[in-house]
Amino acid sequence: MIFVAFLIILQRMAEAFYYREAMRQVRCNKLSVNPWSFEEARQYARSFGFGSKEEYLEYRCPGAYALPRDPIKEFTNEWTSWSDFLGIEEEKMTQVMFIEVGFGVDGHGQNVTKATVRAARNAIEFNSIPCVADLVPGGRHGLKLKIDIAIPQIYHKDLDLSQVYAVFPYGTIISTQIQSGGALFSSGIALAELGDQNDQMLVAAVAVTVGY
Repeated sequence: MIFVAFLIILQRMAEAFYYREAMRQVRCNKLSVNPWSFEEARQYARSFGFGSKEEYLEYRCPGAYALPRDPIKEFTNEWTSWSDFLGIEEEKMTQVMFIEVGFGVDGHGQNVTKATVRAARNAIEFNSIPCVADLVPGGRHGLKLKIDIAIPQIYHKDLDLSQVYAVFPYGTIISTQIQSGGALFSSGIALAELGDQNDQMLVAAVAVTVGY
């Protein structure tokens, strides 16, 4: 009898183990296939009471596994800021210092992220403002940025905002707006070896508002 009871206990332990593994796999599958609309994900994320982006990214309770780990990438078209997504107080820009505008082109391949990254670099690369560290409370890292992006509507879904954000070495990006704009021109030839799906040259424009 003791031996039979022991076997039953082992069986139940094994069943519990395989159940936990099955649930873990379900959560992993939810990470790879996003089941949420932006509004649903935002409402659910706000229900956890996260106080910052860092809390959201570090949280690992079972319910939160269903939320996308990179909501910026998942919801590029609707994304504005972490404060909007998490329902926390938005950081304000009380003093605008300057606004920079840049343009970027991807001549072949129709890569909207590449064009937008080039536009962001173009906006900030051709200037040097040594006094920023003295003028801004907290120095360069105290800067606040607002990013406005204009790209053709049909390519909005392909934009990787995380690569655009990586262009900016200092400061906090407090809001992002994406609008229809930029341009599509014919390059005169489609080159499959360069990734072309058509002959379009893709132009992006980026405006960066800098302040604190």
